[in-house]
Amino acid sequence: MLKKYIDFLKKHPLITAAIAIVYAMVCLHALKSDNNFNALVLRSLLCGAMAFFLYQISGEKTLTSYYNSTWYVIKIGIGFWIVAFIMGFFGLLVSSDNPVQENILLNTITLFFLFLFVGLFEEMAFRAIINDAIIYQFRDKKYVFVLSALTSFLAFGIAHIVGTDLSTPMAVLQAIGKIAQTGIFGLSLLFLYWKTRNIWACGVVHGVYDFLLSMRDCLFVSPQIDSYIASGDQGKAFVLVYCFFTLIGLFIFWTIYRKIGKKIDYEKIREEW
Repeated sequence: MLKKYIDFLKKHPLITAAIAIVYAMVCLHALKSDNNFNALVLRSLLCGAMAFFLYQISGEKTLTSYYNSTWYVIKIGIGFWIVAFIMGFFGLLVSSDNPVQENILLNTITLFFLFLFVGLFEEMAFRAIINDAIIYQFRDKKYVFVLSALTSFLAFGIAHIVGTDLSTPMAVLQAIGKIAQTGIFGLSLLFLYWKTRNIWACGVVHGVYDFLLSMRDCLFVSPQIDSYIASGDQGKAFVLVYCFFTLIGLFIFWTIYRKIGKKIDYEKIREEW
């Protein structure tokens, strides 16, 4: 029975991708974690699940090590780290009046590995799985890369607002801003993935980016934000933050595209991916 299921997944990459994304979203919303360690365990298990689905789509190429391209991916994506560090440091300053964490070192280590697994999980789910499934299914179509980019952009952005209340214009405006912010960030990593097929390095860039943005949580006890959509003055602040990150992300994306966009061998991807 299991062999038939796995054979089915291998033969139908789009269905496999759909099952993977639905599985990931259901787990994230159904399995709530009440502390960072439990969240770390959950994300690590989800990484294993996404690696399984990705392997069904791409086979052994999924597990290939790309030692020569890891530093390349990090070097190209370092602009995001700089922005995240600046914003994270600002977050530290404005949170200085909050209570201090009981065990700063342990909390920092836990958060670091948590965000690494978050980055790797999201890169496998919303970059590699979606991209590989679309390329395998439509590799002969001229629009395959546009389709992959658009699907990844929307899926990654929408995943961040699933389950939120969008009944007000302010909420809708925040949702659009959040989709744009995360989508552009993901699009930058997609181009790096096309260039290197090193999803592991993309996951590191993503994870460290998230960690740097959340540096305040290493030192201070901060209010938990359960949604990317807020109301009142906080909602207005969210809109400004999303606009800022979108503009910065567009600049970094354009920089990355100019560096590597024309160097990507799209025909080779069609033939060998």
